Amino acid sequence: MHAAVLDGPGGPEAFSYRQVPTPQPGPREVLLRVRASGVNRLDVWIRNGTYRVPFPHVLGADVAGAVEQAGPGSSGRFAPGDRVLVYPGLSCGECAACRQGQESFCESLGLLGRERWGGYAEQIAVPESLLFPLPPRLTFEQAAALPVAYTTAEHMLSRAQIRAGERVLVFGATGGVGTALILRAHRRHARVFAITGSTAAARALLDLGAEGVYLRPDLTPLAGSPPLPEQVDAVLDSVGKDALPPGLSRLRKGGRYAYCGVTSGNQVNLDLRPIYARQISILGCFLGNREDLRVLLEDSLQGDWEPRIHRTFPLTEAASAHRILEEPHLGKLLLIP
Repeated sequence: MHAAVLDGPGGPEAFSYRQVPTPQPGPREVLLRVRASGVNRLDVWIRNGTYRVPFPHVLGADVAGAVEQAGPGSSGRFAPGDRVLVYPGLSCGECAACRQGQESFCESLGLLGRERWGGYAEQIAVPESLLFPLPPRLTFEQAAALPVAYTTAEHMLSRAQIRAGERVLVFGATGGVGTALILRAHRRHARVFAITGSTAAARALLDLGAEGVYLRPDLTPLAGSPPLPEQVDAVLDSVGKDALPPGLSRLRKGGRYAYCGVTSGNQVNLDLRPIYARQISILGCFLGNREDLRVLLEDSLQGDWEPRIHRTFPLTEAASAHRILEEPHLGKLLLIP
């Protein structure tokens, strides 16, 4: 098979598209033909050496595809040709967190595309337990947008207990997680206010369901948006350092700050006094649970929402997708073998 392979850390030019051995499914594993794979910030951190992995390596945590072959000991739930989506969390399945359906809290949690080869390839072998049947109305491309960005967003919304009518501030609104947060918060009938660094994206963010769009760092209203509320019920952040001070300053007493990323930096100076005095909750969120992905797939059957996809690329152009990821874009980037 062919894959976009990294032989060592580097920039986007580090990818080599070439033939590699076709994986063989082990016990209770399934071989898939990859139909679409998502591009995530995690992939950049692995590619540039922030996360260390053995090389050569194949990235890709988001995988949608079709079953080709079941390995020994498989349950028989999936037959060749079945359309499936892969949950990307590699948990132990035995600890208290896993037994309670909280796989993202597993102490040994790994990720597809980091701890084992991922979906930047024509074929992939994965544990059968990670597979979800793909609803007929979802395309492979739409499905591949869900596992990391949308499962993370759903997890953040649940942990922050977002309810109808609440005012929610979303930082990093144009990326894969940001657009997912807007769509899924709007789905819960929350009032969404989106923070972006791109004036060109304002109208599209309003179309996604944001009540207002604001330009960082001074939070200037864009595209006729109303003034940003002085206080909000929750902040949902995939940016990190640059979002924390303005986000905390807008939270009401008892507000919740949920974050899942540090794209603007991870070191901050923080005054702890207003956090306890105002009884602010700070919630770190990583990936999500299988239940979060199940909710997304079940909700897709309603037919009145779909993930936002910015652009698809042939697998041969993995380097181009990584370059676009560093530029302003709106929604998910996908690779198609």
